[in-house]
Amino acid sequence: MRTIALYGTVAAFTTAALVFFGIHSGHGLATQTYECFHQDRPHHAAQHGGPSVSHGQSYGPPPRLPFAFDHNRDGRNYGLTEEQCTVAFPELYKEVDRAVEHRQKVGKVTQEELDVGWRGDGIVRARIHDNQLYVIDAHGVWDPNHRPRSVATLHALDRAISASQELLPDIEFTLTDHDSALDSPTNNHTTWSYSRLAHQESLWLMPDFGFWGWPNVGLRSYTELQALLEADEEDFLDKLPKLVWRGALAVGSGHDARVGLIKHSKGQIWSDVQTLDWSNKTDIHSKLLTMEDHCRYMFTAQTEGNTYSGRLKYLLNCNSILMSHRLDWIEHFHHLLRPTGPDQNYVKLKRDFSDLPKTMKSLLSPSKLEAAQRIVDNARETFRERYLTPAATACYWRALIRGWASVQDFVPEIWEFKEVEDGVGGKKMRKGLRGVPFESYAIMEQVEWQLPAKPRKVCIDHSGD
Repeated sequence: MRTIALYGTVAAFTTAALVFFGIHSGHGLATQTYECFHQDRPHHAAQHGGPSVSHGQSYGPPPRLPFAFDHNRDGRNYGLTEEQCTVAFPELYKEVDRAVEHRQKVGKVTQEELDVGWRGDGIVRARIHDNQLYVIDAHGVWDPNHRPRSVATLHALDRAISASQELLPDIEFTLTDHDSALDSPTNNHTTWSYSRLAHQESLWLMPDFGFWGWPNVGLRSYTELQALLEADEEDFLDKLPKLVWRGALAVGSGHDARVGLIKHSKGQIWSDVQTLDWSNKTDIHSKLLTMEDHCRYMFTAQTEGNTYSGRLKYLLNCNSILMSHRLDWIEHFHHLLRPTGPDQNYVKLKRDFSDLPKTMKSLLSPSKLEAAQRIVDNARETFRERYLTPAATACYWRALIRGWASVQDFVPEIWEFKEVEDGVGGKKMRKGLRGVPFESYAIMEQVEWQLPAKPRKVCIDHSGD
């Protein structure tokens, strides 16, 4: 049972409002159509206490209108209600529920846990009040690595907040834009993170920065990628019958998996697996593929990198078969991956990829094409058309906010007093809202600045022009 109550509408929703209709036969989580009902406004006269008009029948509330998620209509709807989010994405919130249950066992989140001093850089302290995002401390997010990640993450969070039709609870929290949220394997700090290991139960998983965009590797916008694939992607059977992968070997925990992939795909007729040297421009120009280019292949390979790999969500948007080793680093949607059974939506291999040649031979045989097509269809319906839509990501952000609020043991401070110039050579105390509204932070990328403000310096590399 979900631990996050539906605010305000729970009684009506649980007793009468949620109905599941038209459950289609087929495979995969996304083949089900879910419907719920929403109460329209009462008749205009009744709202104002006026008499109802009778024409041979009684006037009451108008009939409830059904909601059923349609990815073509709703996939980019950032403002679905909590009720609609639950109906549209019933399997999405496992990581939020897990984190809530953990804090219910060990004790609620304290204000002391929000200190950012444990992390040298790449961490932001923020709060939400009255559906407004405030940045309190942007700690070491200015370099070329942290800056795009933190900006993208805060933009995505702000969009989910500002699109909400419902009032969200007041919370205060921290988030980190590091691949690994922890400064050492022995620490287990409480923060929002892109990924975690199974034992890191204090981490709360959030969607990573790539769900907004990753332009420095060619992904200008996540929504643009989906639009391009919807418009131009080939059918599975018309694609190149090969396995594609590009990546560096100089990575952290995923090094062994990448070495195994290279080893067991070398010289194979079905392989387009190549390494990249990011320090060599010639190598990059000759080998680098866009994500749309990856989707031209029947098979795509997923490997972890320094920790998790940001490519996975993009590969799951391809109308292709994902081939992946066992994943140690967990992202917020990983529980939706199905390696076997009628709902299978990817192919799971050994971590060293030693079973890759045998598996590829089987999948490419004419007798297996129908089964391969089923895997592709399951993946598309589950991920691109439902759980990895922008609408689902916005719903997850708001579920994360509500879940955090349910185990927060303090009331965030709204106001603060600061010493300012009084205009006549003295000082005075001024009351103001704590933190800086995201609208200002998005422009200045600072929490405090002097007036008149100096232009922010942005370093742009024109060496390749």
